[in-house]
Amino acid sequence: MSKTFISLGKIIMKTKIIRRVILAVTLVLTFIFLLTHYDKNEYSRENLEAYVQRMGKLYDVQGLSAAIIDGENEYFINYGNYKKKPIDENSRFELASTTKSFTGLAIMQLEDAGLLSLSDSVTKYLPWFRPTYKNTEYDITIENLMCHTSGIPAWTISAIPAGTKSDNNLLEKTIQNIKDVKLDSLPGSQHKYATINFDVLALILEEITGEKYEDYVTKNILKPLGMHNSFFRTNDEDIDKIVQGYRPVFMRPKAYNAPTYYGNTAAGYLVSSTSDLMKWMKHWGVNSKDNSSLVDAMLNHDVSKSDGYFGGWWIYDDFITHGGNNPNFSTQVIISREKNQAVFVLSNIAGSSGTMIADGIYRILLGETIKIGLRFDIQAIGDFLCIIFILLLIYFVLLFWNKKSKKACIVRITISVIIIIAAIVLPLIFHYPYNIMFVWFPLTAIFAVILVVCVAVFNLYTAFRHIR
Repeated sequence: MSKTFISLGKIIMKTKIIRRVILAVTLVLTFIFLLTHYDKNEYSRENLEAYVQRMGKLYDVQGLSAAIIDGENEYFINYGNYKKKPIDENSRFELASTTKSFTGLAIMQLEDAGLLSLSDSVTKYLPWFRPTYKNTEYDITIENLMCHTSGIPAWTISAIPAGTKSDNNLLEKTIQNIKDVKLDSLPGSQHKYATINFDVLALILEEITGEKYEDYVTKNILKPLGMHNSFFRTNDEDIDKIVQGYRPVFMRPKAYNAPTYYGNTAAGYLVSSTSDLMKWMKHWGVNSKDNSSLVDAMLNHDVSKSDGYFGGWWIYDDFITHGGNNPNFSTQVIISREKNQAVFVLSNIAGSSGTMIADGIYRILLGETIKIGLRFDIQAIGDFLCIIFILLLIYFVLLFWNKKSKKACIVRITISVIIIIAAIVLPLIFHYPYNIMFVWFPLTAIFAVILVVCVAVFNLYTAFRHIR
């Protein structure tokens, strides 16, 4: 008996030591994370390039390119390397959702040509598209799609199938997946951003023109603007033509070739470089020599009922903007409506780096002196919090694993059952299955979910054994 108590005491002492080590590691990791995401310096026009370089480091960006217009000055700031060569203004990145403004302009071209009207119903071109709101069919207009006021829920991004160019009619298959979707709101009543709205627009464009969406935009927008370094990534072989994408994994950037959703080309898969995007920004800027009536029509569209959104742009009195996120790229564009100032940032890591760096550059162009302070990328903070969660989970498992009273076992069984049910049901309720989470969420989040379920199952097993 005494030997048993001695052995039990040794085990308890070992778990105490392990718990203390875990707490120490948690504190050290937290300190390192905060330290590596902090900068105390101030930045202005005089050290703008130093600002971009520093932000690239803080956000763990492996490759970044910024196109900048500041009055008469047009220049590029680049950061990082790809294939042992420095990133430059000709390096190509996926544009993610900043692709939408090209789709919006294409739709306006069709309206200008008299081939459609913004007030047209989607069913005029796609008669099989019959979404419902509270069990009643409602017509969605092209304007609703352009403003994200269609009522189509944001979770429909999970309905977009991955595929290759060899898959026939993947765009149509994507829209077929939501043809009878239950709307979140009455069409035209609320702004709710859903990326698939612009895929519906692309399919309408194809129905009207008889051309593939990417062929139409290339011929009617990219080539006229001289954007010859840009293309739509419509097959997996094209991945060799762009920089490597990344995502954070255990506090380090990891190369990541994400699945490509070719049915979502019109909303996220234009590939371009800052040398080309300089031309795109000048097309929308105040000093544009080729600024068309279509651009004016888009920028002056009534956006009072759509939270300022129309045709792939957030439209404000003094500037227009849009950001983009693919599973391994981040982008942001900001163009002044009052001065000849603009910035387009391309980043090859998922998260908010493109947005935050572009915002800082634009504020500096406006004359601000900014201090970085603590800066956290949305994906990086998610990755870090999952690591801390995993460590604390192990800590509490060690703390309570030897609680064997009947009451304690009942509590353990109850909690374990809730966790297992939640892991099964919640992805179904929120329409985000684990395969989609694996693509878009930090990999540590999936690891954390797996670990929680494993712990719950083990806890359930041991608790039942103790009760018996």
